[in-house]
Amino acid sequence: MLLALAACGGGPRQVAVRILVPDLEGSETPIPGVVLLALPYDRDSVLAALERRAGTPRPNTAGLDSLFQAFGGPFLAFSRAAWRVERLTRERDSLARRRGDAATGSPAAAELAARLHALDDSLVPLQAEAERTRAALSRARDSLWPRMERLRADARSWEASTYAGYDTIVRTLTHDRLQEGVADTTGATGWATFRLRPGRWWVTARSPDPRDANAEWYWNLPVAGDTLLLNPATGRHRPRY
Repeated sequence: MLLALAACGGGPRQVAVRILVPDLEGSETPIPGVVLLALPYDRDSVLAALERRAGTPRPNTAGLDSLFQAFGGPFLAFSRAAWRVERLTRERDSLARRRGDAATGSPAAAELAARLHALDDSLVPLQAEAERTRAALSRARDSLWPRMERLRADARSWEASTYAGYDTIVRTLTHDRLQEGVADTTGATGWATFRLRPGRWWVTARSPDPRDANAEWYWNLPVAGDTLLLNPATGRHRPRY
């Protein structure tokens, strides 16, 4: 468990890290407000050692996977419908402000009025779809969520027992290497910056998945240069048991 970290010469170095996560339409988007940790040890190796020591696998994964899949369709349908309504509403509000600034009776005002009318017509079916998908999501939540929570209680109990020694191991690792973890939070463009002392480092982070309420994106990457990209190609998409 106590992983050897090779010491490097030189002074502190600056490392820039960015998170990009697929949005509701699948486009990779910067994620603000995510806490990133730079650690002087491989977090996954410590967890894997503790799991091997436990001797029993995480319980209820098959049952939870089935419930997550059943909940995922209604969740994504509502999220997309609500997002489209919000996006079109913002566009409509912007046009309304521009129309208010245009001279009454001018060609510009007439054009803006026509565009506003078209947006209002487009919003009607979108709002109806959002309400339909909201009702479907509510039914799915009422039906599935209690069963999820019962199975998750067993999973949380397993985690508490399995990872009980994690803090002790981490204190030993950081004490022996005279290195403490460093935290930063991503800004509006998804960037965070670390100033790291010489040695080997890993950056670990997790981000919610906008497309799935029961999943997250997870990264635990060694720092090899001065820039690190956390995106689907470098991370893992995993269920939130």
